[in-house]
Amino acid sequence: MSDATPPTRSGASSQPSAAATSSLDVLIIDDDELTSARLEILVEACGHGALSVASVDEARQAMKAIYFPILIVDRMLGDGDGIDLCREYRKRHPQNGVYIIILSALDSAADVNAGMIAGADDYVSKRSTDPQLIQRLRKAAAAMKLTPK
Repeated sequence: MSDATPPTRSGASSQPSAAATSSLDVLIIDDDELTSARLEILVEACGHGALSVASVDEARQAMKAIYFPILIVDRMLGDGDGIDLCREYRKRHPQNGVYIIILSALDSAADVNAGMIAGADDYVSKRSTDPQLIQRLRKAAAAMKLTPK
């Protein structure tokens, strides 16, 4: 897979059009397909486009190809910790800005603290309700000055 081709959910490559990539505001990084599908629905309900990937490797490829103003990152991925992606993406986009939400089942005070130290703007439990997640997404979009499409 080339650096210019972001992965799809299944891991297969597709060459998105310029219009398609310009409408992608959110990168969802979660290896649970049901969680990813739920998040995609919520992101779209807020008027934004999303790309879902299931691994650290796929996320790195997508992040090289497309600037995403908002990341939603799981902590426990099959090939690594979402906190590492949080640090990398924050470092890669110091001028553009980025809003990072860690969404994880690891929600102890120590876990939340580790995520915030790594550069997350928000740390949300996977037990959160849909209305709570929508409010977090709206907060992220407002912080990044994104308008619904």
